[in-house]
Amino acid sequence: MSDANYLKNIAIVGASGNVGTSALKHLLFTNRFNITIISRPSSTASFPSLTIKKGSYDDRNFLHDAFSGQDAVLFALGFMAMAEQTKLIAAAAKAGVKWILPTEYAGDGMNEAMMAAVPIFQPKVQARKQVEELGATYEGLKWIGIATNPWVEFSIRMGLYGINFEKNTATLYTDAGPFNQSTLEQVGLGISRLLSLPVENATNPRASLQHYANNFVYMSSFIATQSRILQAVQRATGTQDSDWTIDRSATIEQWIAQAHEAMVKGDRMAAAGLTFAMYMGEGKGGDYQDKAVEDMKVLGLHDEDLEEVVRKAVEAGPMKSPF
Repeated sequence: MSDANYLKNIAIVGASGNVGTSALKHLLFTNRFNITIISRPSSTASFPSLTIKKGSYDDRNFLHDAFSGQDAVLFALGFMAMAEQTKLIAAAAKAGVKWILPTEYAGDGMNEAMMAAVPIFQPKVQARKQVEELGATYEGLKWIGIATNPWVEFSIRMGLYGINFEKNTATLYTDAGPFNQSTLEQVGLGISRLLSLPVENATNPRASLQHYANNFVYMSSFIATQSRILQAVQRATGTQDSDWTIDRSATIEQWIAQAHEAMVKGDRMAAAGLTFAMYMGEGKGGDYQDKAVEDMKVLGLHDEDLEEVVRKAVEAGPMKSPF
C-alpha cells in the first residue's frame, strides 16, 4: 500500500497528561509520525525535538495554523478541560483534519443504556455527535472512540473497586460481574498501533482506520471480577480473608441509588461512583470482552498479567481520588 494510505501528521492535545504521555511515547517509538504538540501558553511541559504550538484556544487564527496539515488529532484532555474540546474540534475540522480521536478513555460508547445512565459521559457523547454533524460540511471527517473502561492502576490505588488495601476493607457486590479494565501502558501502545493502520485495507478491511470510522476500538488489559482482584491484592500484601473486613451483602443497585441521591446534593465523588457501578454491575455494559478480543487481534495486543499489574499498584501505595 502507498504512503498516501497511511497517516503521517498527528497532533496531540493534552500530551502531558496520563493518556497523552503514554500515547506519545509509543507513537514516537514507531518512528513513522510527525508529531505536533498543541497546548496553551501557560503550559510548562517540555517536549524536546518535537514541534510545539502554543496559543490561546480562543484564538481562531492560532488554532487554524496549529491544525492545518494534520491528518489526525488525538485529544487526551482531563475531565475538567472537556469544555475546551468543542471549539478545538470545530477548528480542527475547519483546518482540514480528517480523523478526530476525542477524549473518551472510558466505557463502551456504543452502549446507549450505559451512556444514558452516567451523566459524566454526556460530554463524550456530544463530542462524537459534533464530529458527525461537522462531517456533513467537511467531507471525510470521522471520529474514532477508544474504549478502555477503568484504569486499573489508579482504580486500585484509589479504592474505586470497593477494595481498600490500606485499611484492609472490601465491599464485594452480590450483583457484580466480570468487567474489562486497562492500563495506561496498554492503551498508549494500542493508540500507536491504531494510528499505524492503513486508512483502507482491501485484503483485511477490519485492519483499517476506515473500519473504525465513527466507531469504537475496544482496548483492555484483562477482564476480571472484584473477587479476582481482591485475591490478587491479598497476594500482593501477603494477607488473606481473615485479615480483612469484607462486606458481601451490598448490591450494585443500592450503590446506583445512593449515587443518584448524593449527586442531587452536589457530591462529585458520587458521579465517579456511579461510573464504577456501571462498569462493575452484571449486565450494565462493563463486559465488552467479545468486542475487545477482535480489536486486540487487529492491534496485536495481548492480555497483561493481572497479578503483576495489581502488585505494582499496591507497591506504588494508595492515592487520593481527584473527585
